[in-house]
Amino acid sequence: MALPLIFIAGTAMQVVGQFQQGQALKDQAETEQDILNYNASIKDREAKAAEERGRAEALKFQREGQELQGRQNVALAKGGVLTSSGSPALLMEDTANNLEIDRQSILREAFLNRSTLEQQAEGLRYEGRAARARGRNLKTASDIKTATTLLGGFKGFAAGGF
Repeated sequence: MALPLIFIAGTAMQVVGQFQQGQALKDQAETEQDILNYNASIKDREAKAAEERGRAEALKFQREGQELQGRQNVALAKGGVLTSSGSPALLMEDTANNLEIDRQSILREAFLNRSTLEQQAEGLRYEGRAARARGRNLKTASDIKTATTLLGGFKGFAAGGF
């Protein structure tokens, strides 16, 4: 009488252990996804901040450039130089063009930084989705193993003549 109970108890313990192991693996994968999603949200905030910093820097540069152009215009005017034609006009135009190129470069750098951070965030979200899928697959494999153990226990119980 004790042998069948020991057999049943052993099978039950294997089944419970395998089930719990599968659930633990699934839970671990879900936690991993939560962590990766959190890290992705941080990257998203960093991306937004990078773009805002770039815009602010470009605006500051634009204002400084306008001040430079104003000082340049005043200096030429104090020297009695007419800035509406000839070399002085070309100088003023060249200064404006160079300032705009530099301002656009600042904005481009901010865009590239934002884009890089957004790609990193998306990569983290992808890793999170993969972790969750891995957890589901491990849970499914554990459930199959649990069912196999249970069926094997029934078979062993029946074959043992209990």
